[in-house]
Amino acid sequence: MKSIHEIMQLVYRLDVHIADDFEGQDLDFKQWSTRALEDNVRKMIHYAICLTNGGGGSVVFGIADRVKGYEKTILGVPANLNIEMLKQKIQEETKPSISPRFDRIGVEFGTGELLVMTVPPSRVIHTFLDGKAVERQGKACVPIK
Repeated sequence: MKSIHEIMQLVYRLDVHIADDFEGQDLDFKQWSTRALEDNVRKMIHYAICLTNGGGGSVVFGIADRVKGYEKTILGVPANLNIEMLKQKIQEETKPSISPRFDRIGVEFGTGELLVMTVPPSRVIHTFLDGKAVERQGKACVPIK
């Protein structure tokens, strides 16, 4: 898994690269949905399960992944996010419960803040409440059968 320092080195290369160039087994970038908080929570649950089942990793929220240039790419997340509520939702909606780590990272663009969610690898399969599971394979989250 990449450290926050390594992730930020990649973020600061987004002036000439697209975020998708840096995505892989243990890293993804996601734009924050301004439509509804619940959309972002569902995305977090999905990626928490996917990454922990795939060997652990991080998702950087607040990054558009198919454009170049800081102003277009680094959009940020709302400053008033309740991190404890996000952790609780992920714990409640995963079996066995996943406890992600969240890091707020200050940036000079967008809202001024990115949110990095990191989950450890697991030796057991984690699922959604309905029993379905996904795992990371390369840049994709694929169903576990």
